[in-house]
Amino acid sequence: MGKWGKYTYILRYFMYLSFLYDIISRNMGNTRHMIIFSLLFLCIAINDHIRFNYLHRTSAKIFYTSILISMLISTVLKIFVGGYIDTYLYISIIDIAFIRDKKAVKYLGTLNILIIILLPFLQVIIFEKVGILQFFKEGFFEYLMLGMYLFFYTTSIFYYRALIIEKNRVEKLNKEIEELTITKERNRVAQEIHDNLGHSLIALNMNLDVANNMLYKDEDITKEIIEKCQRLTKDSMYSLRKAVYALKDENISKGLIKAIEKLVCSIDDSSKINTNHNIDERIENYSPEYKNIIYTTIKESMTNSIKHGGCNEIQIDIKVKDKIYLTMKDDGIGCSDVIKGNGLQGIEERIIKVGGQVEYITKKGEGFETVVILPK
Repeated sequence: MGKWGKYTYILRYFMYLSFLYDIISRNMGNTRHMIIFSLLFLCIAINDHIRFNYLHRTSAKIFYTSILISMLISTVLKIFVGGYIDTYLYISIIDIAFIRDKKAVKYLGTLNILIIILLPFLQVIIFEKVGILQFFKEGFFEYLMLGMYLFFYTTSIFYYRALIIEKNRVEKLNKEIEELTITKERNRVAQEIHDNLGHSLIALNMNLDVANNMLYKDEDITKEIIEKCQRLTKDSMYSLRKAVYALKDENISKGLIKAIEKLVCSIDDSSKINTNHNIDERIENYSPEYKNIIYTTIKESMTNSIKHGGCNEIQIDIKVKDKIYLTMKDDGIGCSDVIKGNGLQGIEERIIKVGGQVEYITKKGEGFETVVILPK
């Protein structure tokens, strides 16, 4: 139960005490009536308490019957005692509105509204012996105002109910989409391990068999095969590292900005490079797949800037406008021609796969800039 739930729970029981006081004060001259009507109202309070705390775990029919019993007893009390007990019927509309079964809401809600509308009419006809025409002639305006108030009150509650249902539906869909995205990413990583690492290991094993057979026959061929095995080992390590990074980066869905800040801190702590970042917080609203692409791009770009750029400063900017714009710029040595190694090729593959664009801007002595544009 939330904070406001506790407040409404306390307010409900305060109103029960107020109703009970009203019933007792209206029957002070008749002890028998006071006891009977007080006991009837206590039946409502006990019934409601049992329903709120226990009956929601039982069958729906028992739960709906409990609501119906409280409605009928409050109707009897209103007819024979009067007072403010009819306020309870307005509270019942709220209880009925949030029942999950639409059919139960329809029938119980209609009955409750009919009771509220007919109660003044029945009281006047039965106890004051006033004719129907006289009733409408003298109290038409009050009756009309009651109907209008009831209409707006009921409409507002059921509109709020519709909003809550829609909100829950959207949250459920968002959760399902996120789970599907994570599953898709895991499958992609598994496939990447199978395709790249599996192929490299098979080739490595075959070359080692050949090297073992040629060990004492031809030293040059054996040396060449061993060198090839070393290259395959390095490729396998790269593929494995990339797959492991992708799996670790699934946690980015819980906070891309925090992940980037942690990455920046690790760079600042281990080197003299000054790293600045300016990130639009709206980027957190996007899918884990997009966040993973952005994070991996930043990480690869920072690695290149530190390893090959000889830079002193790195600037990271992420802006969310008509598209998502990521800019990584360093003040390093730059280069005349961009040689795309595994890191830059990996960045391009990931971005192109989602329909994005990437551009590398550099000149010798003017640093290196990576510009990424992703569709929203």
